[in-house]
Amino acid sequence: MIGAAQLRITVELGYPADIGAQCAAVRREVVERIRAWAGMDVSDLVVSVERLHSVHSRYPDQERVR
Repeated sequence: MIGAAQLRITVELGYPADIGAQCAAVRREVVERIRAWAGMDVSDLVVSVERLHSVHSRYPDQERVR
C-alpha cells in the first residue's frame, strides 16, 4: 500500500433505522473503495450524519402506524 488517507464523510440517512449500522456500512464501503482505487489504507475515517429523512416525509400518502 502507498500512504494512508484521513477522510471525513457526510451522509443523509433514512429514519427510523439503525444509524450506527448504516454508518459502519458506509465506513466499510469507503475503506474498501479507497484501498481498491488508490491502493491506500484509511487511517482515520469520520462519518457524520448531516440529516435524517423520515419515511413519512418522503411518502406523505402513506398512513402512519400508531
